[in-house]
Amino acid sequence: MSFVAVVETVLPVFALIALGYAVSARLRLDLGTLTETVVYLAGPALVFDALASGSISLQRLTLLAGGTTAIIIGVGALVVAVAAVSGARPGALYLPAMFMNAGNMLLPLSLFAFGESGLQSAVVIFATATLLQTTLGVAIASGRFRPGETLRLPYLYAAVLGLAVSFSGFAPPQVVARPIGLLADVAIPLMLVSLGLRLRLSRLQSWKRPSMAVLARLGGGYAMGCVVVGVSGAGGVERSTLLLASAMPSAVINFVFAEKYGSESAEVAAAVFLSTIASLAVTPLVLSIGI
Repeated sequence: MSFVAVVETVLPVFALIALGYAVSARLRLDLGTLTETVVYLAGPALVFDALASGSISLQRLTLLAGGTTAIIIGVGALVVAVAAVSGARPGALYLPAMFMNAGNMLLPLSLFAFGESGLQSAVVIFATATLLQTTLGVAIASGRFRPGETLRLPYLYAAVLGLAVSFSGFAPPQVVARPIGLLADVAIPLMLVSLGLRLRLSRLQSWKRPSMAVLARLGGGYAMGCVVVGVSGAGGVERSTLLLASAMPSAVINFVFAEKYGSESAEVAAAVFLSTIASLAVTPLVLSIGI
């Protein structure tokens, strides 16, 4: 995959973050409203739409979902170990360290690099990461395990319904599919615009802790990805997509959850932003070394 193709994929992300940053100086955008819209409407629609529109074998589904889970949990364990040795307090920065951008960056990159099969694999990774974010991620952001809160969030139901539609071959009527598709289309732009708004409102004292989270996400994530594909014996496009996912920057939804639960959202936003900038260099490097 050429550097130009990578830049063409990543630059729109920066453009929408910059838009949110710029317009917030003139418009009275309500960050809480944007966050709730993503969490309860647009985000779940995106999960359902991505899963329902494709088909995948149970073997590939298990390999990709299991590999994604191992990478995310493995990075979390790595952060715990580093924190224990250094005496650092990661806090909510576990979120941007553990959870990669499996949506608006992995999906198009996988399509460009590996074709339709790569996109299909990336959708499974995206759904798995999203489910972990709405369970483990919510627990980290809120400070305690919230099974009731997890069940109140619509992501789990969206994923189950999406997989049910995919495996059954049932095609929802257009009167249902089109509104869901329209909501899915606005999910990523709303996430990125709200991130830009948060960056303008934030007043960070230090970039040190966010930088450590970025190092864990990109460097630790890729190292864990190499371990996972080696142990699992993953090959072909599944191996390539898992490795690419492991080196993706932090997911924007990390900031959304940190904002929703009032958990160090300024530093989480900074980590998301820094890792996305770093991905301009990291992603072409990962692709060039032959994944």
